[in-house]
Amino acid sequence: MDRQRLEVMKQVVDGRQSIQWAAAKLKKSERTIKRYKARLEVNPEDDLIHKNRGRSPVNKLNGDKIWKLYREKYFGLNVLFFCEKLEKVEGIKASDTFVRKLLDEHDVFSPQAWHRTRNAIRKRLRKLQKLNDVQKEVMVSLETEKYTRTVHPSQPRSKYFGEELQMDACLHHWFGTVKSQLHLAIDDATGIIVGAWFDWQETRSAYYEVTRQFLVRYGIPCLIKTDKRTVFEYENRKVKDEAEDTMTQYQHVCRTLGVELRCSSIPQFKPRVERSFKTLQGRLPEELKEAGVQTIGQANEFLKSYLPKFNEQFAITECIESCWGMQPSEEQIEQTLVTFAKRTVDCGNGIKINCKYYATFDKDGSQVFIQPKTKVSVITTMNGEVYALHNDRLLVLEQIPERQKKSEAVDFDYKKTVQRKKYIPPYDSIWRITNSNFFKKKSNFVKT
Repeated sequence: MDRQRLEVMKQVVDGRQSIQWAAAKLKKSERTIKRYKARLEVNPEDDLIHKNRGRSPVNKLNGDKIWKLYREKYFGLNVLFFCEKLEKVEGIKASDTFVRKLLDEHDVFSPQAWHRTRNAIRKRLRKLQKLNDVQKEVMVSLETEKYTRTVHPSQPRSKYFGEELQMDACLHHWFGTVKSQLHLAIDDATGIIVGAWFDWQETRSAYYEVTRQFLVRYGIPCLIKTDKRTVFEYENRKVKDEAEDTMTQYQHVCRTLGVELRCSSIPQFKPRVERSFKTLQGRLPEELKEAGVQTIGQANEFLKSYLPKFNEQFAITECIESCWGMQPSEEQIEQTLVTFAKRTVDCGNGIKINCKYYATFDKDGSQVFIQPKTKVSVITTMNGEVYALHNDRLLVLEQIPERQKKSEAVDFDYKKTVQRKKYIPPYDSIWRITNSNFFKKKSNFVKT
């Protein structure tokens, strides 16, 4: 090609051929031909070879080094997350296209790869007679993976921020060696994660914590979509009348706040939270591992700093108006996110809750005696405070210790404790308005 170029250009310089003929012959532009001609007129011995030939580009990436980092340190990360780690941790700026080609050269696919990519790699590996160790691992994973391809039709997002929240929990190896549940609440319009909490099981208390988070930060939403867990919905098949059917604790919280609660067992009913779990499974375990998280408490503390970064990267907030309801006060939230249970007063005028005995007191600190075998409603708040509701009267429960800490007769440093006034919520609190009549029936209590 270089020899042909020189022969053609010599004819142009000698005037035997035109510039247009040379451009058509070499498949170059006329401007390039004129530049070649000017170079030969200055230096007839010029070979017209590009000056950068043989030089290594300044921005050339070391593919072997990147592949070694992926195999030894970042194996299992998706392509985009791996590119972010290369730039932030290793100081290597590589495009996702380059990394995808690099993985494709080694017959390795991203965990988020499409089905057609997996099928192409599977067909290519089947044609090879001999496989290396990496190709064998990829082939085994492809042949043993379950067929999970299903139809997920696209759905329009909500118009306003706070119009619809989707809530669910995901069991996964998030940290450590034991699987845990990540409870999540995400806004449908923006994709902002408004609440998240780790727990070993999918529990009502964890969903209460998620609810408390978005109530404190944003306010009251219009609609919450969840699955058909007994935490959210419970149908009593023996009762045919809907008015006499049972209501779960979380349903009662939503009714108190004026939030509509919809439940369905179909995953497509809440696609936003299902898709967010897939994104988090490819990123959050690696972040927790780098942070050295080993316990539930450390994981929940880590979420406080991680969620703002995640929302900033993936949420859509431009030109989206908010429709969150009035933000309740801390006291109103504590009075709303409570747990109700039925208990019977024993002969010692005590109430047993979680293997502990409690005595009833009024706001003046005087003990209140209730007739034995009387049914009372016990209210437990998220911060551990316990109250009893009896005959539309709210009483404070104080634990009865098994043994006295100090002896008045023997201990010389004994000081009698000062009896202080007990705080009882006012008469117009949420508990008295909405809960007193509802929790009189035994059928209205469901264990979850």
